[in-house]
Amino acid sequence: MTQMELARIARGHGARVAGSHICQYEQGKRSPQAATLRALASSLNVPPTALLVGVALADLARLRVLAGFNQRLLARQLGVAQARWSRIERGRALLEESKHSLAAVLLQVTVEQLHRALDAARTRQRPAAGSDRA
Repeated sequence: MTQMELARIARGHGARVAGSHICQYEQGKRSPQAATLRALASSLNVPPTALLVGVALADLARLRVLAGFNQRLLARQLGVAQARWSRIERGRALLEESKHSLAAVLLQVTVEQLHRALDAARTRQRPAAGSDRA
């Protein structure tokens, strides 16, 4: 499939994208917005996370947006309060292990990828060694 063909198909899924955008995405010169990434993934019949590499998979908020959820809706689907999910995304609370499989399905990632994202969120909250924070 050419970049122009992919762009045409993605426009049918709601993306506002041209072949030149696809080229820039492939070269890493530009990053698509979440809605565009979802449209591209739909066009290719893959989950949005299949188009991501590296650190992007370790960001819970990005995974949530790519899966098409706001915090309130995802929290409701998981059976937790929105405030709790917000704390989970920021690494300030833990997601019950019994909810990991459901969260992975909703976020369209593997359980292993979810664990990496949860770990990354918690790691970002730890003070650096030698920090003066009390």
